[in-house]
Amino acid sequence: MGSRGEVEDFIVESILERSTEVMGEKVDSRVSDGEEKSVGSWCGVVEVEDSSKKQAYRVIEEFPDSSEEDCASGSSDEEWLPVQTGASREVGSSSGSEVEESVNVAEGVETEEGDEADEGDEAVQPEGPPSRAQGKKAKEKSVRNIWRAKDNQFEGDLPPFLGESKMNVEGADPIDFFMHLFTQDMINDIVHNTNLYAVQKGKDKLALTSEEFKTFLGINMVMSYVRYPRSRMYWSSETGLRLELIADAMPVNRFEQILRYMHFVDNYSLDPKNADRFVKIRPVLDALKETFQSALDPEEFQSVDEMMIPYKGRLSIKQYVPKKPKPWGIKVWVRAGSSGYMYNFEPYQGPAGGRGEISQLGMAGDVIMRLCQDIQDKNHKVFFDNFFCTIPLLQALEHQGIYGTGTCRSNRLHGAQEKLKKEKQMKQEGRGSVSVVTNAQNITITRWLDSSVIHMASSCTGLSPTDVAQRWSKKEKRMLNIQRPFSVKLYNQHMGGVDLMDQCVAMYPHRRRNKRWYIRVFFHFLDVTTVNAWLLYRMSGNEAKDLLHFKASIARALINAGSVKIHTRGRPSATPPPAKRRAVSKAPPEIRYAHGNHWPQLKETKNASRCQDAACTRRTKYICMQCLKGEQQQQRGGQGEKPVKLHVEEVDDEERGSG
Repeated sequence: MGSRGEVEDFIVESILERSTEVMGEKVDSRVSDGEEKSVGSWCGVVEVEDSSKKQAYRVIEEFPDSSEEDCASGSSDEEWLPVQTGASREVGSSSGSEVEESVNVAEGVETEEGDEADEGDEAVQPEGPPSRAQGKKAKEKSVRNIWRAKDNQFEGDLPPFLGESKMNVEGADPIDFFMHLFTQDMINDIVHNTNLYAVQKGKDKLALTSEEFKTFLGINMVMSYVRYPRSRMYWSSETGLRLELIADAMPVNRFEQILRYMHFVDNYSLDPKNADRFVKIRPVLDALKETFQSALDPEEFQSVDEMMIPYKGRLSIKQYVPKKPKPWGIKVWVRAGSSGYMYNFEPYQGPAGGRGEISQLGMAGDVIMRLCQDIQDKNHKVFFDNFFCTIPLLQALEHQGIYGTGTCRSNRLHGAQEKLKKEKQMKQEGRGSVSVVTNAQNITITRWLDSSVIHMASSCTGLSPTDVAQRWSKKEKRMLNIQRPFSVKLYNQHMGGVDLMDQCVAMYPHRRRNKRWYIRVFFHFLDVTTVNAWLLYRMSGNEAKDLLHFKASIARALINAGSVKIHTRGRPSATPPPAKRRAVSKAPPEIRYAHGNHWPQLKETKNASRCQDAACTRRTKYICMQCLKGEQQQQRGGQGEKPVKLHVEEVDDEERGSG
């Protein structure tokens, strides 16, 4: 061995090499943990134990700063990290315990994450709360669904219903049930906003009253079951077209005037930052939702589905659903009972629904949770299709005392497909083959082969008790009896509530074209209110009436409510009511343009009558005798030999002066 100075130099060099190795191990561990590589400097203190004395060395290593040029050059980390040698490992083995622990921790991190790096998951995760997709994946990993080949624990005995279904409406006439849902306060509010909107548009003398608005509603109801191609044909003066119930209740100009200015909110009081896209009709929707829920307690079996309001105009929230009878329109999420009664609804206005963040259940799951807020903890059974159904949604509903059942898509089974029979095996067994699995939370997945393979997910039903269903076999040209699970039977019985409401509304709908989308929404929910009132009328045990006679009774009552004059005490008004105009009788074109002597003749009347020519606006006292005789002969042919006098509208001097 050399001199003492050479020995000291050798010891110092060994210590420096070991400190460099430890520094490299720490940098590797930091890089593997996903931290930034561009560290400006690293400082470490290395302690060396010696038999004679204990010394501490401070080692500082400068790292190159990262830049865009360095990142683009493709240089790897190994080019600038310290190199580990075998000699340094042997020297480090005799160092203190703290250094050994740091080296072991770094090596452990590298070995654990080596496999993930090979698979390409080298992206550095950003700091902050996870997104909805990341949170959903994390939740799926944390909650493991262990499926076992067994049936649901209820086995056909459904959980007992804790609520009661009673009606909170009293009345004997159809108008009583309708006015309980479409209240007088709603009518007064619409009348107020309509008059306000008319004033804002420069129409100061609209002066709409609640009685007149009831007449307007009744006329629109009549138009829904007596349909003409054009609305003005109800007021036509031609024989066989004029409908007295409508024409005598309100002039056509007044009807169109009310429709022109009908409004539901004050435009000047709206917040420009309001994200609600249905703010134009929100007061009416909220009021109807409240009356629908208060009129009837929720039934045990409920269903959630979508409803379309037909509309093809310009609208950002317009949807296209190709399988619907009316594919273009405004989508509405609806919760209805198995009887068809609509309890709750929510118009669709985008994935977030105008409510900001979407939860881990997804957009469809959030819709179910919002629609079922008023039926918690009563063991209601809710049914929905595969658009909504997921395993986490069924678990979330069960925590709130609601049992869900629905068809489920094959990519949402959360591993249940591994325990179920394969589709190939079920097709070999034949139509009616069944396979069922259940997890620890009592969520049952039933795979059943009908014309195709379907999956039923439920928290209260499963396979048993099975029954027999008849299906037509194209191959054998005969009916087959196949086995059907209980969950499929229950789903088919109670899923059609929303479809039943759609069917009733589509029988006598109000489909008058209008460019303002909220007018279409209003009249659609007016039809829904009529159907709900009809269902309540049937449940009350009153005289049996079909929907047509029920709606006609409401229309007549509304028209009469606005037409009845209430005699008040005191002096009469200074301004007389406007005189009603009588219809002008016109000769048909077959008589007007027929060959003959069309000679004018002066009438023996005081006032002139309007010209029958549509392009002429003048008045005259002359009439064609040939047309008069021809019209009298035509009317006499349908009513015998009784002479018919031609009724010509007379215009008084006052009206002539105003014209």
